[in-house]
Amino acid sequence: MRPIGRIRSTSGNLFRRSNGRRLSGIGAAGVVLGAIPAWWTLAAPGVPPTVGNAFDTYGAVGFFVALGTLFLLIAPDAFGEQLRFDQWPVHVGLVGTAMLGFIATLIGAAITATGYDLPLSVVFGIDRAPGLWITMVALGVWVSGVAQIVDARDDR
Repeated sequence: MRPIGRIRSTSGNLFRRSNGRRLSGIGAAGVVLGAIPAWWTLAAPGVPPTVGNAFDTYGAVGFFVALGTLFLLIAPDAFGEQLRFDQWPVHVGLVGTAMLGFIATLIGAAITATGYDLPLSVVFGIDRAPGLWITMVALGVWVSGVAQIVDARDDR
């Protein structure tokens, strides 16, 4: 009987895999962390200040999809073999879903802000919406990693 922790994966470990999978994992982890701080701040005269993060809107989709991506990237080490559905179209679908949630959240907050005649630079400023900026940079890294996975196509 082999002791736990001695499982050998034929796909190599997470650190010996391609740069695309590494970038994808870093980007997905950034999206998870970026979901917690504020994504917008609505404050105007006569309007009670409202602060929201990813969990107030469709941005939560990106959080859960990023967790799914991290599971997909770590699974070969956990199970000792590659998952059958770990293919490049799945990675494209996951990052696409996260991008749609991010864009839908931005559009909703921008429409609300313009309804109160607030400038978008105030609502989405880096000091008032740090989570938005963290998530945006992390999505860029994630998309770059998925692009490299698609380029390799047989990358595992």
